[in-house]
Amino acid sequence: MSAGDTANPHIFNPMSLPPEKLSQEFCGACHRSADTVAMMPNLGGIGNVRFQPYRLFNSRGHDPNNAHFACTACHDPHTELTSDASSYDANCTGCHASARSYPDSALPQKPSSANTPSKPVTVPSEGKPCPVAAERCVSCHMPKVELPGAHYKFTDHRIRIVRPGDPYPF
Repeated sequence: MSAGDTANPHIFNPMSLPPEKLSQEFCGACHRSADTVAMMPNLGGIGNVRFQPYRLFNSRGHDPNNAHFACTACHDPHTELTSDASSYDANCTGCHASARSYPDSALPQKPSSANTPSKPVTVPSEGKPCPVAAERCVSCHMPKVELPGAHYKFTDHRIRIVRPGDPYPF
């Protein structure tokens, strides 16, 4: 809608798009989609860290229909990005919370012997819990990558378990 255009008062709301279309087509129009990067020589090399929709698409466990993997699950395009890693924790722990214990005696109990009392069943969350930490998830699972000559570190949106010495995954 352009200024003063009262004949068409509707503004397109990208949140009405399915998660994959939102990330790959809408956000990917500027930030490069998986299809665009796939046509680049060497998949864009290490420079593809700048192409967040492509990197997110290649994350382990990525489900194109899951709204948790849409760009807007973590980012509000109308606000400034925050560099505080802990501010994104709720997005991660919504699925990857530590195993929850249900002490309610009405819930099923683990089998016990005559010498040991019954223990409440522990029900894991949807995703596996991180055995290392329960906060600042993105600092390990979405590391900062410095591009040669750029003097800037980009957050790698390929969510994964990063191990020291692992090569950069294209």
